[in-house]
Amino acid sequence: MCACVCLCACVCVRWLAHTWTTASRLFCTWVNLMYVKFSAICLWPSRNRVDAFMPPCFKQSYPTTRVIIDCTEFFLERPESLERQSSTFSSYKNHNTCKLLLGITPDGTISFVSDLFEGSISDKDITAASGLLDLLERGDSVMADKGFDIRDMLAPHGVRLNIPPFQKNKRQFTPDEVVKTKKIAAVRIHVERAIGRVKCFRILNGVIENSLWDMLEQVVFVVCMLCNFQPGLVAS
Repeated sequence: MCACVCLCACVCVRWLAHTWTTASRLFCTWVNLMYVKFSAICLWPSRNRVDAFMPPCFKQSYPTTRVIIDCTEFFLERPESLERQSSTFSSYKNHNTCKLLLGITPDGTISFVSDLFEGSISDKDITAASGLLDLLERGDSVMADKGFDIRDMLAPHGVRLNIPPFQKNKRQFTPDEVVKTKKIAAVRIHVERAIGRVKCFRILNGVIENSLWDMLEQVVFVVCMLCNFQPGLVAS
């Protein structure tokens, strides 16, 4: 049974609903209500607030980090439209997907949730289109995986990029590059843990039905906000 049907079943049992229509109405009402309420909260913290809660693991090596970013994809039921089938097809996942750019502060709080984009978009393009660049300030630094080759986009804003080094045509990394790769991986993993929390919600960890597409952005945003109410990801 798909995730959406399971969720509706749970709603039916909990609220003693007698029809799928009632369950769907309850679900949509509460998601929309939470979306409206949570949207009034400013996710993006000030530079001073980020610094105040900066964990030692970042303070020692990457003290100017404002956000750690990564993309994740959600599996979609194959759309009926051929055009949408093409635009949502992810060659990386070999499936129809939608893509989210998510950012966390160094202490593990989700601080940026992009709109959902079609799965064929690249990490660089989603970063440009997401609005993240408008939030960054001169002197900030962004941490990401090596797939985010966005240094040229950040430089005009006076923002640095911390990503693992590329091997390029070399047989192996130099000792310094090995150390840098390990240091970044040790702290960048927290954004992957944050994404893991998001995908623990049953409605998002399977193939999402086409019927949920129109409100999927609201669902994802609400889930991300609920994750911020869980215990912290990074030890302070």
